Amino acid sequence: MTGLPSNPYNPLAWFVGDPVIGEGTWIGPFCLIDGSGGLVIGRGCDLAAGAQVYTHSSARRCVSDRAVEVEYRPVRIGDCTFVGAGAVILMGVTVGSHCVIGAGAVVTSDIPDRSLAVGVPARVVGEVDPATGETRRYGDDSP
Repeated sequence: MTGLPSNPYNPLAWFVGDPVIGEGTWIGPFCLIDGSGGLVIGRGCDLAAGAQVYTHSSARRCVSDRAVEVEYRPVRIGDCTFVGAGAVILMGVTVGSHCVIGAGAVVTSDIPDRSLAVGVPARVVGEVDPATGETRRYGDDSP
């Protein structure tokens, strides 16, 4: 027994709110999935160990001595997208379909379909071929 609320994805993941999660999506251990502000994760996605998705922030409430309400903004992750270990997706972001989000990336803005995004903050550095699953970094012309 882990003490975490039960969920149909992984007994070692923590879910908040009511996220909508597509068929065939896999959620790894130690993930935090915050659906309190509205979250849709498409079909066939993988969220690797420790990935976090946030649809709210209490930062403004905290620093304002509780004078401001908690902020909520929805997150959408398209179909067939891979979110690497320890990556964080922040509120209000849309990640497209057939994307790869690198391990440890912090996604603060929208990521278009078929993109490879890495870093802090995450930036698009390449593209994904949905037919083969291969990634190609921009400027890399090697086969």
